[in-house]
Amino acid sequence: MDGVAVAIAVVFALVGMGVLAGRRMVARAVLWVCVAAGAIGGVIAREGAHLAWEWVSPVGALYRSVAATPAQTMLAAAIGELVKATVPLALVGVVPSDGVAAMAYGAGAGAGFAVVITHLEQGLAGALRLVGSPITTPLTTVLAVTGYLFPVLLHTGTTAYVARAGVRGGLGAAFLLAWALQVASGLAARLPLVGGIPVGRALGAALAVALVTVLWRVRLRAERPAVAVD
Repeated sequence: MDGVAVAIAVVFALVGMGVLAGRRMVARAVLWVCVAAGAIGGVIAREGAHLAWEWVSPVGALYRSVAATPAQTMLAAAIGELVKATVPLALVGVVPSDGVAAMAYGAGAGAGFAVVITHLEQGLAGALRLVGSPITTPLTTVLAVTGYLFPVLLHTGTTAYVARAGVRGGLGAAFLLAWALQVASGLAARLPLVGGIPVGRALGAALAVALVTVLWRVRLRAERPAVAVD
């Protein structure tokens, strides 16, 4: 099931990247360099977050306090967003790029990162292993699998937003917003079911769809031909 899980995550990532990058940018080799860099960054961020938590958590016995989960989520989100955005930001700093190109590079890096993180966390593969068990139905399986679409979209969207800010300005504020969205999504995913409904997953999905929709509309406006004024 691990191979199937990776294939599904790749499809999710390509959908998000395609929406934000557009057909013109998808054909550029440099975008796929960003995808590969994002995938490598996923491994680095995962290990870096573990090491950082091992260093930070003993301070004040943080690992035993009620703040452990929020603190770990905040730390992992900060490291992940920094690692994801490194190559796209370096690229737009060296190669003259407009906001659309920068957004595409960020989307590529975020997509590659999301595929690796989804695979390393084993959540999607675990959901697929339950197929056919007495506790699942086809509907719950579909819901469980598609639930991973939205974290993938959010990784793609936040890095696209940060990379675009590297060209358009406001990089610090963009990073803070991207980090806050990742933290909110990560904490929401841990919320208990309410009446059998995963409200936390629904909140994360809403954040991802809202961000990607806004960025998609930004791309469409930027790509629209200018109207000549006589």
